[in-house]
Amino acid sequence: MDHQSFSRSAKVILSQYLNGDDYSINSLEEFLENVQSFDLASLLDDDDKKAFWINVYNGLTNYQIVKNQLKESVWEKEDFFRDELLKLGGFRFSLDAIEHGILRKNGPRKNGKPRQFSDGDLRLNLMLENMDFRVHFALNCGSVSCPPIAFYSSDKIDEQLGLAESSFSASEFIVDHVNKSIDCSAIFVWYRSDFGNHYLNDSVLSQYAVTERSYIWKIQ
Repeated sequence: MDHQSFSRSAKVILSQYLNGDDYSINSLEEFLENVQSFDLASLLDDDDKKAFWINVYNGLTNYQIVKNQLKESVWEKEDFFRDELLKLGGFRFSLDAIEHGILRKNGPRKNGKPRQFSDGDLRLNLMLENMDFRVHFALNCGSVSCPPIAFYSSDKIDEQLGLAESSFSASEFIVDHVNKSIDCSAIFVWYRSDFGNHYLNDSVLSQYAVTERSYIWKIQ
């Protein structure tokens, strides 16, 4: 099983679990066991890294929900995002390490939390060369307000992330130019510094009132 199949299978198994159907997580646990010996040096560029880590993140999210029999919210497991249950290339990774450390290139955390990797952490060598804010439209944390899961491949990652962005922003970043207001997902507020001169940082929108939508953590 490769990383794309891991993400795809985890999505199917989560659906079976939530629907009360029979399911087995054996294949997911086999992947997590076998991936420990994965050669991280084989991820040659940012396209490889984005596809691999997004798929692993999404698969790991769904695996954790089913493994821990979560019913209402991922916060039923207090360390859901901090549990370093992924062993890979001699390192341990949590969902936070994948998102904030690698994909966000150790960017600033929301609510004043410290950066994911401290100075000297060897996982800093695994980060993207260039942060791509579109990863925010691809990562799924198992909750209603998250972007939907797709399955990413390095040879199509730019097109796929473009589609993810257009789909999510069309319904989650609503601009009313008449009333000079913006109604948007909390993602655009939490990670505003990641978006360059786009979205809330667009100079055209600098005087617009912003309404941040409440994030719905209900599992889906």
